[in-house]
Amino acid sequence: MTVARSLVELLERDDDAPLDLVALLLVRDLRPRLDLDAALQRLDALADGVRSRVQRLDDAPTIAATLSTWLFDEQGFRGNEDDYYDPRNSDLAAVLDTRRGIPITLSVLLVAVARRCGIAAEGVGFPGHFLVRVGGPRGVLVDPFFRGRIVTPPVLDELARRTLGAPGLLRAEHLAPVAPRAVAARMLTNLKQIYERGREHAQALVVCDRLVDLTGAPEHRRDRGRHALALGAHTAAAEDLRAYLRERPGAPDAAQVRAELAAIPSAPSRLQ
Repeated sequence: MTVARSLVELLERDDDAPLDLVALLLVRDLRPRLDLDAALQRLDALADGVRSRVQRLDDAPTIAATLSTWLFDEQGFRGNEDDYYDPRNSDLAAVLDTRRGIPITLSVLLVAVARRCGIAAEGVGFPGHFLVRVGGPRGVLVDPFFRGRIVTPPVLDELARRTLGAPGLLRAEHLAPVAPRAVAARMLTNLKQIYERGREHAQALVVCDRLVDLTGAPEHRRDRGRHALALGAHTAAAEDLRAYLRERPGAPDAAQVRAELAAIPSAPSRLQ
């Protein structure tokens, strides 16, 4: 298989692209020298180490437990509770090195290993805490951030209380599998928030650029413009801020964006 040169190219040609490849191409935008083949080979090796065990099994809970034992007990992967906002936690290639991640990267890891073993596994976009379903629609939910625990009804209630405010707010779509494009957007949004917290404008701009490509959301274009402005790229910043105002003229922050646009030395205050 020919590997796509970019995340956008991959998602445009394959609606069901492998999540691990999505995650690695996403990172390569920020780390152009990333050895993609080496990272994929490491995932292959992890699958090789557990394939014979899981292929002898025929029930989803036991398969999920066996995969989790291999990855989280024997290989030492786990959620990074000590430094949750370290950007390396959102970088699948770095997670393979550090053995630490956040829910979505550890979920991508589990899905990648399971699928290489011939096991049905898919990412589940639970709000604020990504999960994995192992064994198809009637399979089991797994929480990779907490060492692959099975998400029983009490655990699900706990997650709903923590991320939604109450178990009663849980809806069917919260437990639905998510498409690769949505996974990519969620991973990029995590990185965007991390880089913005650290005022790392160059990295945030690259992430916003990819979010614009994937979603077309004017808000991401506005934010890309603001990061361009912080980096002194006035022409690009003005173009993005004007585009946001054309799409969202009545937005709550429209006056603020107009003021930012007017303050750019080379940008006239009037919209063209």
